[in-house]
Amino acid sequence: MGALKSRLPVVLLRPLPMSDLSLTATSQFVPTDYARILVVDDDPILREFAGVYLTSPTMEVEVAEDGQAALARLKKGGIDIALVDLEMPVMDGFELIAAVRAEPSLEDLPIVVITGREDMEAIDRAYGTGATSFAIKPLNWRLVSHQLAYVLRNSRADAKQRQGRRLAEQADGLKTNILRLMRHEFNTPFNVILGFGRLIEGHSDNAAIQGHARQILMAAEKFKRMHDQLMESARILSGDIEVTKKVFSVADLIKAAAREALRGGGKSTDLKLADRTGNTEITGDYDLLLTALRNLIENAFAHGQAPIHVTGQRTANGRVAIRVSDAGQGMDQTSFALAIQAFKQGNSALQRTEDGLGLGLATAVGSLKAVGGEIHLVSGEDVGFGIEMEFPLELS
Repeated sequence: MGALKSRLPVVLLRPLPMSDLSLTATSQFVPTDYARILVVDDDPILREFAGVYLTSPTMEVEVAEDGQAALARLKKGGIDIALVDLEMPVMDGFELIAAVRAEPSLEDLPIVVITGREDMEAIDRAYGTGATSFAIKPLNWRLVSHQLAYVLRNSRADAKQRQGRRLAEQADGLKTNILRLMRHEFNTPFNVILGFGRLIEGHSDNAAIQGHARQILMAAEKFKRMHDQLMESARILSGDIEVTKKVFSVADLIKAAAREALRGGGKSTDLKLADRTGNTEITGDYDLLLTALRNLIENAFAHGQAPIHVTGQRTANGRVAIRVSDAGQGMDQTSFALAIQAFKQGNSALQRTEDGLGLGLATAVGSLKAVGGEIHLVSGEDVGFGIEMEFPLELS
């Protein structure tokens, strides 16, 4: 046994000669992408066999005689998968797995445990500690190679998913920061344009210059409304929302949303408001509900036909519903499902007669979702158009 130990490499088993690789690659280890495996076992014969049967042109094998030596090697990096015996001196397999999972750089390393016992208690303990898979001695090296290749594929697929999630989170954070910067920085030039436009309009005796100033103001105000809507929609649809509580009445909410919608160009004579809740009070996020209702009314102004009715009422399940309806063309559920998506509109570009960003209904849906509410289509084709926003009396 001493002579055998003297022939074993300390850590790395060198690749076999090309004359032996054909047997190893074709009859033992199944084809796989390049990987380096660490085999951890106190049995020198098993370590020898691992080097013979697992080494291939794409698989490099390293060995360690106990958990302590294995942990030191793993911390150096470069190992893709570990094949670990559970019963070893110095540091056994259970202790090694626990130590590996405690290392941030190794917490996702796939670990296949090998044991000479068909002991479910030991296997359960290994899984509970952080093992990925297991194999029972005596080892069938062909089956072991299939298992290692399978675990490697899954591990690498999981790693790609984790990387994708990290990149998505980074991109989302960057997007949020950019939007916050735009909301702040764009206000200054808008205010300058609007301020000097009004100054020129009010202090010029030249009718032509006054007309040009009015055109500048109209364009700037439209641009600012579009910018504000886009920033508001982006904030809500990206989930950058801080929900706050406030007590207010349904009637006040309806009136405030109507006032804001009228600033966008609607006619007050086209708007009919009614509160049938008995002046019910709500404890919720006033701004988010106001945003949702304002967008529904603005959508009716832009795409519906007068008169536009905004009606608040209590539902049978104790919630509040505010319906916005008009005399325009109805919509089926398929078109409605498309219309409430961001940058989508119910009508095709050839049928559409009004401009819009395609964000109003999507923003309303996002606002309501944040406060436990939802939106419903309450009309059909050729019977007018109505949308109902429903939400709880009190925000939980």
